[in-house]
Amino acid sequence: MKDKKNEIIDSEPVREIISNPPGKLVRWGTTAISAVILIILFFAWIIRYPNTVPSPVHITTENPPVTLVSKITGRIIGWNVRDMEMVRKGQILAVMETAASVEQVNRLKEIVDTIDNPGLVSDISLPLFSELGEIQEYWGAFLKNLSDYSNYITNDFYGFKIRSVTEEISGLEEYIGRVKEKERLFEENQRIEARKFSRDSSLYAGAVFSESELELSRQTFNRINIELQDVRLDRAAKTIELAQKRQELQDYRIKRIEEGARFYSVLTESLNNLKARIKIWENTYLLISPVDGIVTFTRFWSQNQIVGRDEPVLSVVPFETGDYVGRVDLKMQRSGKVKTGQTVNIKLTGYPYLEYGMVRGIVKSKSLVPSGDAYIIEITLTDGLRTLYGKELEFTQNMQGTAEIMTDSLRLLQKIVNPFRHIITKNRL
Repeated sequence: MKDKKNEIIDSEPVREIISNPPGKLVRWGTTAISAVILIILFFAWIIRYPNTVPSPVHITTENPPVTLVSKITGRIIGWNVRDMEMVRKGQILAVMETAASVEQVNRLKEIVDTIDNPGLVSDISLPLFSELGEIQEYWGAFLKNLSDYSNYITNDFYGFKIRSVTEEISGLEEYIGRVKEKERLFEENQRIEARKFSRDSSLYAGAVFSESELELSRQTFNRINIELQDVRLDRAAKTIELAQKRQELQDYRIKRIEEGARFYSVLTESLNNLKARIKIWENTYLLISPVDGIVTFTRFWSQNQIVGRDEPVLSVVPFETGDYVGRVDLKMQRSGKVKTGQTVNIKLTGYPYLEYGMVRGIVKSKSLVPSGDAYIIEITLTDGLRTLYGKELEFTQNMQGTAEIMTDSLRLLQKIVNPFRHIITKNRL
């Protein structure tokens, strides 16, 4: 059977058909194959297929919820709100376990917040606080510095010195004035005695006065000169003393200002330290709402529950949430292809995209520098949560999904050729 089959294949008629195929068949076959290839190339050229950069995304709002976490590990000793209750900015929502009395700390905070000029505060008017916990040391330091400043102002040591020296200066100025008058009188007597001594000398030369009378006149003249010199020396000494007293007065005035400034500076610093410590205490032990909104509990509902450090306790959803936005942590790989204005298709995890459709967005911004190993991409949802199927999705905070960022749009032919071009270029190098 096999030999018969081989004889048929090797027969002359079969060899003639194989070696001389019909011309029309060849031509039509070649034409058909060429047409198919051209059609494929044509469609590969006109069809564009966008590249996409997929990345996880979470949908939130322009003003997202604020999560309050515990700064310490301890018990919740007080709840001031209920779940889904409206709260105001600055409202105390919960209190962690602390050695301080919350009422006393709040009262102290009210007092120190009203102090603009600590120098005008009287320590007598301040209440006594004994349950301030770790704030007690700073409160005690403020009270001590306030007492020191008050004693300085009350005693006014340099003020007393200034008044005393001022009185001495007034006395010296008055005394110098009298000495000047006395000096003027002595100068007048000197001129009189000088003329008298001149006359007596002339009389002595004319043998009218005896030598003893001339000596007596000289003694009187010399005595007046000595007394005048004493007055002048006294005035000079008192003038020097007056200058010293004036310098002493200036020194006391400077010291008074410097000491007052020093006491006031120490008092102000202790007040600022007290305010800062109260703020630290609030941040550590109080959960305070940073915005107006609605509070929502997480895992903790009752008093005396133990909370770990950095563990979320509750969240506050702002009244004014703003528009919906998507935030993407885009890894470094292929991040250079992402630019602002590019279209984004978002597939939300809770809503299968084949059933609900995808949400459309646009790249609004891209961080200039990476955070760790990723860039932060913000996406604007152009139609909100309305999908491409026309369905409106219900919003919940931190909706998760996948964002497909459409980058450059390549022709299908380019996508086919590019791998070969890469291989050729690589081999050339």
